[in-house]
Formats: sequence, structure tokens, C-alpha cells
Amino acid sequence: MIVVELSKRYLSAFGCIPSGYPDTATIEDNIKAGIERAALNIGRGRANIGIMSANMRRFVTNVNGVSWANFTLRNGGTYYKFANTLFYEELPGVLAPPPMVSFTRDKNIKKTSIDGSDFEVVECFGLKPWKITISGILIDMDNHQYPSSKMRSFRTIFETNDIFDVLESQIFEDLGIQSIYIERLDELKVLEDYQDTVQFKMTAYSIKPLEYFI
Repeated sequence: MIVVELSKRYLSAFGCIPSGYPDTATIEDNIKAGIERAALNIGRGRANIGIMSANMRRFVTNVNGVSWANFTLRNGGTYYKFANTLFYEELPGVLAPPPMVSFTRDKNIKKTSIDGSDFEVVECFGLKPWKITISGILIDMDNHQYPSSKMRSFRTIFETNDIFDVLESQIFEDLGIQSIYIERLDELKVLEDYQDTVQFKMTAYSIKPLEYFI
């Protein structure tokens, strides 16, 4: 069993790792112990997923003002899940481990100077959309080669000329973000020293679904 050291990949890509993220030895011990306890009843495959669901899936943490967060993007009937995965094999339906996300937002403000004074009139015309920076990694968890199939899925996400609904994310829900559109792919490169890992960074903006305005 080869355990993929996500913490080292996070550190190489972003210079930091989520607080409390388990190291390889802890992961291996927990997996082995959990499988031994659960395999008697439900079998190894289901035990692995059950262990992951119970112990690893509730994952939102902050480092230096940036959050790592689970979320799912939905476009029509297609889902792209960014979430905790098993550390030694693919978890069905998961495209990538939790990415870093950061948010900024401005107001629509008009400032008018008053002649002959140091004052100005400030008018606010509502809020601009949230700007969302999403930085993550794509990993071939099974063969530990260049993650070609995941790159194709990622390319499809970027090239989709439509909005994505954001599901299963507490931080997006707290900020009132239901849907996003992806505007820019800022970076895409193979991670140094890890041929099975590609680092990405993209910029998205929040948008209200069309039915909101009807």
C-alpha cells in the first residue's frame, strides 16, 4: 500500500499545509486499525470509504487568512467534487483534494468631490460579486503517473461556457454564494518532484442564478 503524502504536496505547492492535517505514519496507522475493525462486517472496500467518511470528510480549516474547503461544482447533471480522498487510492467521484480558497469583494461606490472643500460625497450602489481564488492540486492516486484523466476533467471545467452551482460547502453557503463562473486560469503546472501531481490556480466570480431575477 502506497500512501500519498498530501501534506508534502501541499507544502511544496503552497508553502503551508492545513492545520491538523495528519502525517503519513498517522494515516497508515489509522487506516490499518480501521480496516481491521471494520472489515469483519462490511469488507475492506466499504470499510475504507466508511473510515474516510467518518474521520476525514468534515474539513474546513484556515491558514494565514486562506481556507481549505470541500465543495462540489455542478453543471447540469455533471458533478466535480473537491474533497478529502483516501490517501492510497482514488475515492470514487472525487476530482481533487480540498483546494485553498480566498475571497475578496468590493462595493459599487461613486465618489464626488465638493468644490472648495475637503469633503466628498460617497454614494453606494450595491455590492460587486465575490472574487474567488481557487488553488489546488490534481493527483493520480492509483498509478502515480501524470494525471491525464483529471487534467481532461479540469479542462472541461474551465472551458464550460456556463455557470456552476456550488454544493456541499459551508464557507460558500456562509457567504451567500450559490453559483460561480470561472473567468481565468491563472496557473497550471506539474509540481516539482511529484510527477503524479499538477498544481492549478483559477479565478472565479459569484453570480446569481437566472431564476433569482425572475
